[in-house]
Parts: sequence; C-alpha cells; structure tokens
Amino acid sequence: MKIALEVAPTPQTAQFASQVGVRHAVIGGPDSPAGRVEYAELARIQDLFATYDLEVCAVENVPSHFYDQVMFGLRGRDRQLDNYCATIEAIGRAGIPILGYNWMLLGGISTDQVRGRGGARLRRFDLEEALRNPAAALDWRNPRGGGAIHVPDREIHGEEVWDNLAYFLERVLPVAESCKVKLAAHPDDAPIPSFMGVARILHSTQALQRVIDLVPSPCNGLDLCQGTVAEMAGTDPIDAIRHFGRQQKLFFAHFRAVQGQLPGVFHEVFMDEGDWDMVAAVKAYQEVGFEGPIRADHTPWLVGENEWAHRGFAFEIGYMRGLVQALEEVG
Repeated sequence: MKIALEVAPTPQTAQFASQVGVRHAVIGGPDSPAGRVEYAELARIQDLFATYDLEVCAVENVPSHFYDQVMFGLRGRDRQLDNYCATIEAIGRAGIPILGYNWMLLGGISTDQVRGRGGARLRRFDLEEALRNPAAALDWRNPRGGGAIHVPDREIHGEEVWDNLAYFLERVLPVAESCKVKLAAHPDDAPIPSFMGVARILHSTQALQRVIDLVPSPCNGLDLCQGTVAEMAGTDPIDAIRHFGRQQKLFFAHFRAVQGQLPGVFHEVFMDEGDWDMVAAVKAYQEVGFEGPIRADHTPWLVGENEWAHRGFAFEIGYMRGLVQALEEVG
C-alpha cells in the first residue's frame, strides 16, 4: 500500500509531506469557472510536487458545483456530465490513476467538536442532536467551491438518488475506462439513511456493494473510508476491508480511528485510541493485496496547529509508517 496524504498545492504543504516521508499525494479537484478540472492546472501541481519528490496518486472530490445538478437530477445535468467527462480526460492525460467522489447531496454532516486527549479538539457527531438542530449540522462553508449548499424544497427518496447515481455512472464509466482512471466512491459521512428529508444512500456496506454492482466496470470501485465504515451501525471495518478487497474493488482508502458508532455518538480520535484494531486493519489490507493509496484522514487538532493541521498529520503519518514497517518486518 502507498501511504498518502492530502496535500494542498503550495510549497509549504509539499515540503511538509516530503519531510514526514510521504511520497504519494492526494489533491482536491482544482476549481475552475469552466466547471471542470483543467489539465494545465494538474500539470502545474505535478511540476510543483515533483520538486519535493511527490507523486499525485489521486484526485479526491471535485468541487460540488461541478456535478450538483447530476446528484439532484436537475435540468442542467447533461451539461455537467459533459464537463465531468472532460475532467476524467484531463486526469487521465495527467497520468493520475484515481478520481475519488462522493454522492452526498447535502455534503458532510457534523454536530460539534469536543476536547480529547491532552485537550486536542475532536470532531463529534451526535445523531439526536443533529436531528434536533439539522441546519446547524450542515457544512455551510462548503469548502470545495460553489457557495452555500443546495437544500431542496421537497423530500428526495432513496431510489431517486440511486437512479441519479446510475445515470452518472453509465455516462462517465466508459470515459473512465478509455482514460484508465478508476472512480472511487466514498461512503456518506455521517452514514445515516436520510437528513432533512434528503436520502443519503451510501450509509452501509450493503449500499457500497450496490454501487459496485450498479454499473459493472473495472473502473467502478470504492474509496473505503475506514473511519466512516466504523461509524456504521453494527459494522466491522476489518470485515469490510476483506469483503471489498477480495473483489479487487478497493481503489483507495482512508485510515482513521473512531470511538462510538451509530445510532448514537461517535468521536474521531487519535489512531492509537479508537475502538478498532488498526494493526488488524493493516493486516487485512495486506491479506487482500491492496496496493492503492491509503491516506491519513481527519486528524485531531493539536495545540499550536497551523491551518493545514500539520502537527496532527505528522503524528498520523508517523503512526502509519511505523505500523506498516513493523508488520513488513515480521512478515
């Protein structure tokens, strides 16, 4: 597996990644008024990263306004799909093998932050609290562009959202195959079946299997967020790694620890204090022959932190590198 980190396209973040031993960088899809990722911008980022011996191994999440009409099944979706296909072509031309995406119509959902070990700030999700005050749980900042998120004026049920996802995959997967770009679906976070009357369809391992089966393709697979899967009610993330890895559908993974599980409260914690055995997780990835990028994800916020959370990610990358190297030594 390739230990990776999401790296902003700046010299400082690239240098940080290089200093902590990262060689595989994940980038967010660069915004553009054209509504698609441009090859020239990808090439510029690759040139910058090459200075620090970093390889771009995946693009994760283009701005939501690039494909929001597709997710909601609105009139402009075919124009957006044309642009999405152009994005895939640009990524393929750049030689980047993976495009991660999510199908969260209302984006990520959180409730608050709490203090954890040594006073570090942790993300917390409380389902009852989110249902009591739903507007406060939405990520109105929408950091990947597009302004405030779109909240529809009607309920949107699960099968409608599944139909929109099928329409998307049927259009873009042939392009992905021709460009040798793998599309990796991220589960819903928080993984609940609906919110504010809008279905969230990727909230279980059964739903993730349905994505794979929806439009069969060698380029249709998963960005297995280990933390999000661990949040799912009654789910063992180690079993999920084995289940999808044996199908060769793990294209990309996020390595993250949580305490707690739905339907209740969960916290994102340091990698050495979660509810699940991270050693067993790495063993499972090795058992199924996973060779894709696995990136540090959602670090707790440490004292003296900078805007990129470099202190927290330094801990995470060190933990991951030590764990992988130790297991490789013992076979």
